[in-house]
Amino acid sequence: MDKRTAEEKIKEIAQDVQQAAKPIVEKAKPYVEKAEPYIDEIKTKAEPVIDDIKVKAEPVLKKAKQGTAKAKDVANNVKKDISKASARRNCKEEVFVQYAAHEVRTSDIVKAAKADYIAKGHVESDIKEIQVYIKPSDNAAYYVVNHAETGKIGFNK
Repeated sequence: MDKRTAEEKIKEIAQDVQQAAKPIVEKAKPYVEKAEPYIDEIKTKAEPVIDDIKVKAEPVLKKAKQGTAKAKDVANNVKKDISKASARRNCKEEVFVQYAAHEVRTSDIVKAAKADYIAKGHVESDIKEIQVYIKPSDNAAYYVVNHAETGKIGFNK
């Protein structure tokens, strides 16, 4: 395993690149030297143009920054909404009914009500709505499917 640090590896690669580029740099040197006298002249002529561009670009940049700020606010609000929705979906919920010697999970009662309905010859895909009424004093739960079919299931001890 190579125990060199990333910085050491980068330095080694940089040296290799510098060595490989050396012949090209040597060939370019005369051209760079010929261009040097013109660099100051080009800079002098370019400065007013650059300044003019900066002045003209400033309002556009300002407007873009404002738009970015608004977009950032919208993105933050969306992020909060998504976080809340995700928390609701990821929250595990369990509701128990405790009475005398019984403890039943409400989701188990709903499953049992559906199973009882299906056992009576109905099809699960027919269930559009189900209401379950838990009556601990009867040790039972009563259900109504699609506001029409009714049934009763007992609690298991």
